[in-house]
Amino acid sequence: MSPNFTLAVDLLDRAVRHISYVSRPIPGDCSDIHAQPLAERCAFVRRTESCREDVYYFDYTHFLYCSVGERDAVAFRAALALLVIGLLACFTVLATTADQFFCPVLAVISKTLRISESVAGVTILAFGNGSPDLFTAISNPYHDTELMFGELLGAGMFVVGVVAASVLIIRPFHIHPPGVVRDVLFFIFAVVWVSFSAYDQRFKLSDAIVLVSVYVVYLVVVLIEFFLLKQKLHEVESRVSLHGDVPSEDPYYKELRKEAEVIIRPRSAADGELDISRNRVSVFLNRQFVSRNHELFRDFLVHLNPIDLEDWANSGWFGRLMSIFMVPSRLLLKLIIPVVDYSMERHGWCKLLNMVHCLLLPLFALIVNEVLFQTLFKIPIWVLSLATSTTAMLAIFCTSRTDRPPVYHLAYAALAFVGSIQVIYVVAQEVVSLLVTIGLVLNLSKSMLGLSVLAWGNSIGDLFSNITLAKRGYGRMAFAASFGGPFFNLCLGLGITMILKALRDKQHIAFSREGAMGENCEAFLVQLLATVLLALLLTSFQGRRSVGIIMVTIYAVFLVFCLLGELQVVHPYGTDHHNEGEFVN
Repeated sequence: MSPNFTLAVDLLDRAVRHISYVSRPIPGDCSDIHAQPLAERCAFVRRTESCREDVYYFDYTHFLYCSVGERDAVAFRAALALLVIGLLACFTVLATTADQFFCPVLAVISKTLRISESVAGVTILAFGNGSPDLFTAISNPYHDTELMFGELLGAGMFVVGVVAASVLIIRPFHIHPPGVVRDVLFFIFAVVWVSFSAYDQRFKLSDAIVLVSVYVVYLVVVLIEFFLLKQKLHEVESRVSLHGDVPSEDPYYKELRKEAEVIIRPRSAADGELDISRNRVSVFLNRQFVSRNHELFRDFLVHLNPIDLEDWANSGWFGRLMSIFMVPSRLLLKLIIPVVDYSMERHGWCKLLNMVHCLLLPLFALIVNEVLFQTLFKIPIWVLSLATSTTAMLAIFCTSRTDRPPVYHLAYAALAFVGSIQVIYVVAQEVVSLLVTIGLVLNLSKSMLGLSVLAWGNSIGDLFSNITLAKRGYGRMAFAASFGGPFFNLCLGLGITMILKALRDKQHIAFSREGAMGENCEAFLVQLLATVLLALLLTSFQGRRSVGIIMVTIYAVFLVFCLLGELQVVHPYGTDHHNEGEFVN
């Protein structure tokens, strides 16, 4: 066979594969349901394993296609509307968790560790928002990578293009130049490295190790910069004090302190600063005249009340209706997650309610992680949890008062952090499951499903927590987390998954299919990050609303472009060259 004939056959094969802009579903995939007759769709859902991949606590796909069915169009649409209402309910739970529990405890932890807002954003908040996605990816590393690429890169586009932009639009502020330049450049390098490593659909073990190492180097750089900043702050304090001035009145010192420390702000004045010590003294002045358990049950009922009386009085009919709608979720959250908030009276301490938290939070964590009935040293874990919780409750009852928090109240910050993450993780899982079912009904491809529906669902925690932080005056933390979170997920989520896949291969190579939209996401994400950096350079790193609007506009263009590719109106940047899901050498 002549070389020219071989080349012609190869070109013809490529031309045939380019006819379809977006890859067809692999046989046996749940998205093939629309090719089935109406009468057989329920049976297809029951026998197809991929239809249960995103099922956590409730099988919404089975509910739609089997419990309700498509023969009655009205009932099917009503069931779909019910799923949308459930989605809105999940959003309200996420918003409440972020506003009342997660964001206050992040400020407390950052203040306790004496780290800056930006460092807290790219470490604590990024890990808190990203760890559920990381653990999910690691626990299921051997599935088709098309969905993973679309999800991780699409989430990066959404969090940077929408969440970070919203932070700037809600509360513009001056951005610390070294921090944002560092974050953007590291992020761009990671995206380019992923594109380079996966261009031939073969992700080498060495490439995956480099991707994980990028995040390790990034953390080292962040910590070095932070310690240098703290050292500079200390030098300024010493120099200003030597001249007899008050350090807090020096403008350079004020700017350095903003970058080096977290300033606790009251809820009612996000631009102000809360004097924690004064708040503590004013509340605890007359404690010697009050009994240890003074108004124990009344205090419990006041803190457990799921309706804020002040908000109720100032709300209209719609606000009051929403408050009633959110009563069950707020009540459950108050029973599970402790509050540690320096802006609240007694920093959120409620003796009896905090005792209840010691019992319910561990049980909740055991249930959602499905280890309640497992054993440790031949003893059921729930028995060990109950014994430990009972001991802790007795100790708290004997050593604390109702009128002031005990010295160990700060330990509840760790419980609040873990509890908030658990709730966000559980609810976000249900959001993903609901969105996947809705995407299935809309007949979206895997690539489009990953970069839109799944990316939105998995980033919903970032959206609510970062926007809430911005509203409360912690814009630096929220903006930094909007880069640190998706960067964390891309480097560790994709890197560790590819390491596990490559270790199964004799040549240490992981088959990595980006799908038709993978390169699309990479190109737009690099463009978005470069535009953010350029816009901030032109505004002298003033995070203006106009910069946020530009970011949202780029994301909107990205979505329109992907949608046109999905509808085969335009050709995406990437083309999925595969033969029934198998790599052709």
